[in-house]
Amino acid sequence: MRITPIKHRLERGSVFMIVVVIGGIMGIVTASMLMLSNNSLQNAHGRVDWNKAFYNAENAAVWAAQNAFDAQPVGLTNYYSIKNGHLPLAEIISPINGDTALKGAWVKVVQPNIALSNVFLVTASARVNDKVRTIQAMITIRPVSQVFDYEYFLNNWGWWWGATITGNGGQRANWDFDFRGNPQVNGAIYAANEVQENEQPYPQSSPPFGGLAGADPTDLVHQGAPRVTMPNLLDFSTYTATAMADPANNGIWVGGNQVVAGVLQNTNTPNPGGNAGNLSPQTGLYLAGTASQPITIKGTVVIPGDLVIQGQITGQGTLYVGGNLYIANNITYANGPNFSPPPETMPPTQRDTWAQNNMSKDLVAFAVRGSILAGDVTCSDWKSWCYDIGNTSSGLAGVGSEATLGADGIADTGDDHIPFLEPNSTMGTWYDADGDGHINANYNYNTDINMDSARASHILGYPTDSSHQPQPLPYNQVATDDMGTLDGIFYTDHAAAMRLAQNASIFYGALVSRNEQIIFQSTIVMNYDSRIHSRYHNNPNQFINLGLPSGATIQVNGFTELPPDSTDL
Repeated sequence: MRITPIKHRLERGSVFMIVVVIGGIMGIVTASMLMLSNNSLQNAHGRVDWNKAFYNAENAAVWAAQNAFDAQPVGLTNYYSIKNGHLPLAEIISPINGDTALKGAWVKVVQPNIALSNVFLVTASARVNDKVRTIQAMITIRPVSQVFDYEYFLNNWGWWWGATITGNGGQRANWDFDFRGNPQVNGAIYAANEVQENEQPYPQSSPPFGGLAGADPTDLVHQGAPRVTMPNLLDFSTYTATAMADPANNGIWVGGNQVVAGVLQNTNTPNPGGNAGNLSPQTGLYLAGTASQPITIKGTVVIPGDLVIQGQITGQGTLYVGGNLYIANNITYANGPNFSPPPETMPPTQRDTWAQNNMSKDLVAFAVRGSILAGDVTCSDWKSWCYDIGNTSSGLAGVGSEATLGADGIADTGDDHIPFLEPNSTMGTWYDADGDGHINANYNYNTDINMDSARASHILGYPTDSSHQPQPLPYNQVATDDMGTLDGIFYTDHAAAMRLAQNASIFYGALVSRNEQIIFQSTIVMNYDSRIHSRYHNNPNQFINLGLPSGATIQVNGFTELPPDSTDL
């Protein structure tokens, strides 16, 4: 029997066609996969370039914030660009691992309001291959520290013991804040650790304070709040440069006589009891104001040594004191605001109106590298209450040591005496709280506080007894404990020790310190001056540029991304 081959040829043809079709499909799939892979790779590179462009623009903005402002005055518009050769961003334009993708960057710096001399709008663009990103930030250079947002700020344990204490404003402590005797608190309370009642955790039952905080503790009492860094006053160079930039308008006047132009210049006078060749450098200053001749303070002023002050003051500005601030008697504004009722007890809109209506009134700050000492420090009553007081942890004799503070920098806490890794890479228990590079001991009365003739001899204008040859008057003839009124903003990262012997004591402004020993007679009222709060810092209608100590180099107030702008790239 014979079989014809036609059917097999047809079967082989069908198989061949199937192979061709499958091969074509596989080719299409492979090509598609290659195209998809290529597109994915391109997209991946695009995303990398997109991200790089953003980070490079951000770096350009940071460079401007750190460098451009010091290089030249910033006006209404300043441009910096790689293309024009004045944007030296070596860290982002130099090849890194062969990556030279960055083609350029530019930064535009604008001062939106000439009245706000340290607030700027920074716009930056950068290109990586064909990707361009543009960002914009509103920044403040050397912003005022947040410690000035409170009438009473302690870089330590806060304590209000007494039913006759009244606070009209917010108060904050960088550790526990302890209350006893039901003081009146008309404002918020912040504690970095606990709010306490007589050294016991709050609440035990009802709040240990009255006023607005006692009526609404859920809203106004904040435990476990972040600690706020104190400004460091070791370096006065920035404030000195500001003061000397315009000495005709930065200074101190008594009557019509300008006694300091920007910075008190050192003078040399014969030492008391010495001969004409035995000269004493006078880096400090004595000031006494009266109703007819108040002390006028304008702008930023630097006193390298001690400042002794009393009487009426007027103007707007900040005195930077390199030594101690000795408050010899009451300090009162000649043209101060009306604090009745206290602005911090008003509804917010009324408080803001109060601040705006008092923008031209007196407002003076004292930024002190040493300590703030009010009253007659040579009086046995002052020394007994403010320094000795049984040599307990309350008086200055028992505080100030940095040797065993532990890692948290606060005395009498759980980490005292426990070694930790110090900044110099050694193990120790010390904490350089004031950043002066030394491990300080407790306050020493003779060297840190007492106003003796040797110390007085370094103070320009200090009253003298000229009956024979000039001798500094004993401090008890210059100062008194019979005082109790203080107008102004008082800052130190050391001690604020005051003996206020008048029956009623009252503050108008703010008090910020590390160690506090205020001994008042019967009542004390602290009224916060709402004009200094940082919430007004960027509002030109509610801003007084006192030149207060800064808490950081840069503060970002707003940040956004804009549509890509290739200008000057």
